[in-house]
Amino acid sequence: MHSIYAQFFMKIAKITTLSHIAVFSCLLMACSSKSKEQANDQTTKYETRIMKPESRVYNIYIPASLHGITEVDVYPQVSGIIREVNFTDGIQVKKGQTLFVIDQTEYKLQVQNAKANLAAAKAQMETVKMKYESNIHLAEKHIVSNYVMETSRNAYNAALAAVQQAKAQLSIAETHLSYCTIKSPITGIIKENGFKIGEIADLSKMLCTVSDNSHIQAWFSYTESELLELLNRYDLKPSAKGLIGKDGQAVSTKLPPLKLQLKNGQTYSHEGIVTEIGGIIDRKTGTVIGKATFPNPEDELRSGLSVTLIFPTKMDSVFRVPMTAAIRLQDQLLFYRVKKDGTAEGVICDAIPSNSGNHFYVKNGLRAGDEVVIRGAHKLSNGAKVR
Repeated sequence: MHSIYAQFFMKIAKITTLSHIAVFSCLLMACSSKSKEQANDQTTKYETRIMKPESRVYNIYIPASLHGITEVDVYPQVSGIIREVNFTDGIQVKKGQTLFVIDQTEYKLQVQNAKANLAAAKAQMETVKMKYESNIHLAEKHIVSNYVMETSRNAYNAALAAVQQAKAQLSIAETHLSYCTIKSPITGIIKENGFKIGEIADLSKMLCTVSDNSHIQAWFSYTESELLELLNRYDLKPSAKGLIGKDGQAVSTKLPPLKLQLKNGQTYSHEGIVTEIGGIIDRKTGTVIGKATFPNPEDELRSGLSVTLIFPTKMDSVFRVPMTAAIRLQDQLLFYRVKKDGTAEGVICDAIPSNSGNHFYVKNGLRAGDEVVIRGAHKLSNGAKVR
């Protein structure tokens, strides 16, 4: 009997224990469910920011190529074999310095021949002159007829013309001889075109280029949209000489100074100014050519280098918004602002990325005082509850 009672109470104890375990499991599940709900509540808390208009300077980076302030392509003016090359590529040459010497033999012979022709013409002219002067005296005494007198005068005038023609031929020959010595037209850095001693200089082939690098021009191009931005922002207008201020002032007085970035990433130590921007858009490229000038006292810049212009652009009344606030829709940017009822409203905005890459500068689409979702925006949709 005692054993029967013992087995009965053991079964009751086991059932009670299982019940407690089941109840405990339910409590754990409930707590877990509550924790998940609390976690979800935390993830739906959005960070917002009130928009305040600011003034910002945004750098536009524009590729450019460098050219000397004055560049002269040197061509031979006579053809012939090159006998001397008196420079090294990339050095500075002075104005009037001899660069090439072309074989002079043929041209010296032309000078000698021209001199001989001039001497013969002068001798002939002296002979005719004596006869003409003699006929003048004879005509005064009515010894020779007017016909003889006029014939003598005409012969003398022809002899004078022959002398002038011979002088001209001598001058041409001497000029051609002088062209055999090719001198630098300006002071600057020289860049050769591959001609060596013994090669033939041809009138149609450039020998070298000399660049005045005391100042350097950076040639760049603007897109049509950038041109319109310039016109509006800096109060410019097109003219026959390119863009100028609406008050008639040069474009260099209207635009801010530029900086120049070299290929190695270093920023050039001297600032430059925009000296020229064309007012006509190239239909093929859709761009406008501009020129900026930089001083080059240390001769760091060389013609032919590729660089990047840093063009500072001041923006007034823009809103600085973290990039985490933006939703990209193809080529558009969407931001969510919070309405008075606490719900989200998506707004397409005109914005550009900051140079740091951390923010957008919103130019159009938002208003001062707007509350914008800056974190968690990717979870929102129109009408979603923000707070």
